[in-house]
Amino acid sequence: MKKLSITIGISALLLAFIPLGCLAEETQQDVLYDANASQAVFQDVLREEECQAGMAFLGYIGEENVSAQDILDYAEQTDYWYYYPFLQNAAVVDAGGCEIYVIVPASEWSVCVYPSEMTEEAKYRDDLEAPYYEGSPDEVILLRCNISEIYSNVMVSVREGNMSVTYRPAVSLKDGHLAKEQRCYDFTIYSDECDGDGCDDASEHDEEAAAIQNAYALLCQTDKVSHYLNLGMSVWYDGTKERIDGKECLVFVLGTEHEECIVRENYYAVSDNQVYYYDAIGDAWNILGAG
Repeated sequence: MKKLSITIGISALLLAFIPLGCLAEETQQDVLYDANASQAVFQDVLREEECQAGMAFLGYIGEENVSAQDILDYAEQTDYWYYYPFLQNAAVVDAGGCEIYVIVPASEWSVCVYPSEMTEEAKYRDDLEAPYYEGSPDEVILLRCNISEIYSNVMVSVREGNMSVTYRPAVSLKDGHLAKEQRCYDFTIYSDECDGDGCDDASEHDEEAAAIQNAYALLCQTDKVSHYLNLGMSVWYDGTKERIDGKECLVFVLGTEHEECIVRENYYAVSDNQVYYYDAIGDAWNILGAG
């Protein structure tokens, strides 16, 4: 493999973790997740995709006599709470309707939800003076909305400083998928069977994203990584894989973020319950803890 260029800042100790993709199902169920770490890696995905928010359509709920707890209970029954544990901290926003969405802002961005209606001229009219909810930076929103299947009854504004992006959560009448929005990352878990292009790709993408999320969460729970995180360092999946000892491994980076650059301290690769660290001097992947 090509020699990796590592800027040495501080001496980072070695660590071990086991990724989701290499565990049996019963082992996955015993994992304790760090919600903050899980959200941080999801926001890294948003940054890589150049999106200001991630949105998922969770499904339908009854229109009448629905409480905030009912909305939470509904969401908890889906697979999202397992694959994205940080969603459990979401604030419930009830705009009426029968569709449930979850919205995750990019790092340091916030979500605001406003009432909206369709005029006789078939144009949206948003009420910016009476927001349903104004979220804090990084706050996740669990939203109930949309009485009609034709148009959305809310306008969602995701903002940071003087920058903002607007969305109108809705389900496409064509395929039942989340309607496409600019600068919005769709992480809906689709289980439908279809012959259209992209169905298999979407399923594979969901599985890979979930594997990265859980691997990252496990990594951040180790004592040594937790120690370095407390010192202000960060861990992120760098988007690459390495084949080591015949195994495909996810590569993670331990580093420090500065205003002008990111200093990468150490690289780690994981697969099949085995953790490797990168030796920059010897240009080799070595088993963590061996020797």
